[in-house]
Amino acid sequence: MKQLTAEQIDQLYTFTRQHFVEHYDLQTELVDHLANAIETRWVNEPNVPFEDALQAAFKKFGVFGFSDVVEQRSKALGKRYQKLMWGYFKTFFTVPRSLLTLALIVCAKLILAYNVYVMLALYISMQVYSLYRMSVNIKAFNQKAKETGRKWMFEEMIFRGVTFSALAGFWFQFGQMMYNTQSVAGQWLIAVLSVVLLLHNYIVLFIIPSKAEQYLIETYPEYKMV
Repeated sequence: MKQLTAEQIDQLYTFTRQHFVEHYDLQTELVDHLANAIETRWVNEPNVPFEDALQAAFKKFGVFGFSDVVEQRSKALGKRYQKLMWGYFKTFFTVPRSLLTLALIVCAKLILAYNVYVMLALYISMQVYSLYRMSVNIKAFNQKAKETGRKWMFEEMIFRGVTFSALAGFWFQFGQMMYNTQSVAGQWLIAVLSVVLLLHNYIVLFIIPSKAEQYLIETYPEYKMV
């Protein structure tokens, strides 16, 4: 059976990059698919040129090329990421962490009752620090990608995909603090939301990135060979 050469395999990787697939894990999956399609065709038509067989295999992906595959993988890994985050989040509502969570909520409520601007200052400080921590994580991701020459989709979600989610609800809560802190119920609501966002930022900016290598090896067995 006619098989692809190492040089042709490299060409397949180049082909996927040329078609806007930048993550190595997805490139490898697509290269395997294309290689199998080409070699299967060569079983019955061994004289078909490599380039012709490649274009025929690529056409089977439809008018949008690899974009549908990229989207499907992104959604699948996004669900895995959300599952990880929710798993850690739930630990803060079990004893003894639940006691710490309740204490933080009570403290936030007391601060709001005392002076809303003190709470705003603390809240903005938390967001500024979150931005700083995000920049540190992104820098680490970019540096590793540069050193290895490879980007892994799940790794990018861990170090870069949280950029917006880590600041989720910032302006919403900012406005709520300004207009809904006159009532006791409003103060409790803002206190709860503030603590929830604090826990969210802690999980996505510290806990999950600190365990990134473990999750990546679980997702990609070949990652440990990088």
